[in-house]
Amino acid sequence: MTALDIVGDLGLTTLPAFAATAGALVAAVIDARTGYIPDRISGATALAALLLAAASGTAGAALAGALAAGGTLLALYLLTNRRGIGLGDVKLAAALGLGFGPAASIVALGAAFVAGGAYATWLLVTRRARRGD
Repeated sequence: MTALDIVGDLGLTTLPAFAATAGALVAAVIDARTGYIPDRISGATALAALLLAAASGTAGAALAGALAAGGTLLALYLLTNRRGIGLGDVKLAAALGLGFGPAASIVALGAAFVAGGAYATWLLVTRRARRGD
């Protein structure tokens, strides 16, 4: 099994996923600098991914991905009383779901949480952050 087989098994199509990835990278840079993900970034990402998914015949999977990823982060947003995660993260997750589809978007969310936890641990160990930060 090759990497392309794995990508195909996850329902990842090239152009919508590329649009979602490009939007996520822009959002990450802005979020790192400002602590905020502008709606115009998540909106443009969502629109590009949806249009490309529709053009490639995968609009159904794209919408299922938006529901899976956006719904997962919306649940976290509501469960943490809007403190643990921002609404911009929810919107961007839905946009990523449009590009990646349901299975790959959940894998991407899992990877993002693991990476975020590792970074937070590094900040705590190096005393660049405290537990309440």
